[in-house]
Amino acid sequence: MRTHTRHELLKLTEAVIEDYATQEDYARLEAIVLSDPECLEFYLKHLELHGNLYWDAAGRGHSLSIPESDGMETESSPKAVFPQKDRRRAWAPRRISTIAASVLTLLAVTGIWLRISDNRLADPPVLVETDDPRLEETTSNGNDSSEDSIVEVHLPERSPSQPQDETLVNNSHQPQDQPQAEVNFTDDQAVVEFINHQLASTWNDLGIDPAPQASDEDWVRRIFVDLAGRIPTPAEVKSFLSNSSPDKRTDLVDSLLASREFSYNFASVWTNLLVGRSREREIDREELFAYLERQFGENRAWTQTVHELLTATGSAEESGPANYLLAHLNNEAVPATAITARIFLCEQLQCTQCHRHPIVSEWGQNRFWEINAFFQQTEVRNTLITDQKSGEKIRKRVLTDEISPEVEPAYYESLQGVMQVAYPRFAGEDVTPEESVSLRARFANLFASEQNPQLAVAFVNRTWQQLFGFAFTQEVDDMGPHSDVSHPELLSGLRQAFEETGYDVRRLMRWICLSDAYQLSSTASEDSNLDEPEAGGIPYFSRMYTKPFSAEQLFNSLMIAAGVPSEELTSRGDAFEKRENWLQQFFIAMDNEENSESTTFDGSITHTLMMINGDLVQQATDLNQSRVLRDIVVDPKKSETDRINELCLAALSRYPTEPELEAIRKTLRNQIRLRTSQNIPAKVAVGESLRDLYWAFLNSSEFSVNR
Repeated sequence: MRTHTRHELLKLTEAVIEDYATQEDYARLEAIVLSDPECLEFYLKHLELHGNLYWDAAGRGHSLSIPESDGMETESSPKAVFPQKDRRRAWAPRRISTIAASVLTLLAVTGIWLRISDNRLADPPVLVETDDPRLEETTSNGNDSSEDSIVEVHLPERSPSQPQDETLVNNSHQPQDQPQAEVNFTDDQAVVEFINHQLASTWNDLGIDPAPQASDEDWVRRIFVDLAGRIPTPAEVKSFLSNSSPDKRTDLVDSLLASREFSYNFASVWTNLLVGRSREREIDREELFAYLERQFGENRAWTQTVHELLTATGSAEESGPANYLLAHLNNEAVPATAITARIFLCEQLQCTQCHRHPIVSEWGQNRFWEINAFFQQTEVRNTLITDQKSGEKIRKRVLTDEISPEVEPAYYESLQGVMQVAYPRFAGEDVTPEESVSLRARFANLFASEQNPQLAVAFVNRTWQQLFGFAFTQEVDDMGPHSDVSHPELLSGLRQAFEETGYDVRRLMRWICLSDAYQLSSTASEDSNLDEPEAGGIPYFSRMYTKPFSAEQLFNSLMIAAGVPSEELTSRGDAFEKRENWLQQFFIAMDNEENSESTTFDGSITHTLMMINGDLVQQATDLNQSRVLRDIVVDPKKSETDRINELCLAALSRYPTEPELEAIRKTLRNQIRLRTSQNIPAKVAVGESLRDLYWAFLNSSEFSVNR
């Protein structure tokens, strides 16, 4: 290839990648590529290199795939969403292959056009043999056999009576409404039945036998951990097990959702999502937590909470919601832009600040910076105030807006080094500054409106993931036209129900917790191996997936295991301060473009040592500090079996099985015999042996997971 040809080809390729190529550029590019196999190879390698460089940097490689079809699938069929050939690997992240790039390139440069309507694939391609010499020349790479067939892609015309399958493309960003019978999405029971029907239909279609219903012991522990953020006390487990009412599960769900523990737990979850756990940032994390607890406690609409988080002003100490942007309005508001999209929309836009998305062509640099432009009026001011009592000078960080009709737009640099300008734009609407309304307020109005259904979609997806361990998409915060959805009709229906009930957070939680899927055991059926998302497969929710405790859930559960009253865990006094300080050993703030944080709460040495001999475990297994252990050991009326049962119930929320009980008895007696042989008094030997047994329960893998 001549030097000037290489230079021209490189220039034309960059124009195509950056989406500013003219029709003449495309024509010239086609002529060059088709004229020389070396030019074609250079073009393909450049495309692949470009895609890998800017997308692998974010760790978000995805494959381009077209679901297989026999032409008989319907919109409700899960086979229309995923290839059924290899379900287990359907979601495994893969880099865009050279072959895929080659096929797409050939489709473009040879003028073979795919019939696309509303950005959705009309039909899967049909491969037929062709003798086109031009295609044969361009597809040859010197390694193919001359006897290999050359294929050309043709798309069959759709007859007027054949419905278009809308689940093949863009099935997660804006899910289609449920196409079946009308559902009253304001009726709780109707929504629960809708969830049950959608999941049962998938199980039937795929031949999946769902797991049996979870036992009362498993379920009561599950619901307390998910909604209250802690394991139940032995008294709570006994009360539930002794309740013979057929509605006892519904009653407990309603009771927990109405409790302060739920609002406290959910506030903890969302504080972590919004600003992380580290105290290294210059914000008042406790004030944000208190604000969120009030919002969830009063069951405020999710749109209202989001609106207030995006529009808040004031200091960190005086305005709880202001702490969200006070934590992220650095580095020209790049973190605020990226985190707002990721947390509230479940969309990964941070990499598009520099590059166009490799799969979703409409997600270019401009999309990121048009959102960023809404924050250009906002600034963090540092002010000094004097404490009236001590006379000490205290620095305050205040979030404020410089409202002006002549606000500066956002500026960014393209890959060619050309400075670009982005003006505020969201949900298809251009926004011009006004003298009386801040750009953030205009943004929040669009963001939390009917024009942005993705806000509801994202919250439903994230809530489902919190309760099941897996979302409807492979990554809970990476939704979009490039992300497959396991159950598009179910996600769409729940989004609609969430919207029609006024973004009612508690009702959404109630629907999911009362669904059949949430009631299932975590033990899979023996003859069903399709539902294995832990191995990279698609989650079909035919069983409850075990979920490791979060740091907060582990802290709260160890406190309960030590006999600390649950009321103390929801008071923002000593228990809150103790928990916040305890969390700092596992989380460290990172100064990057997303203001993320690193963690060692993932089975690391720090995590393991904490469970072996940390302060909380020591408190729970100390006869002088642990109320639970002390009450069990000192009660003379309790038999050996009673004590074993009580300790197992306190740690694992269940009684031991007969084989477990027999093995524990044998081990316990051996430990007591060993201690007494060392001249330790019998009463002390019994207490120390029971302490060791409780320690073993707390350090078992069963204790630290929600089953």
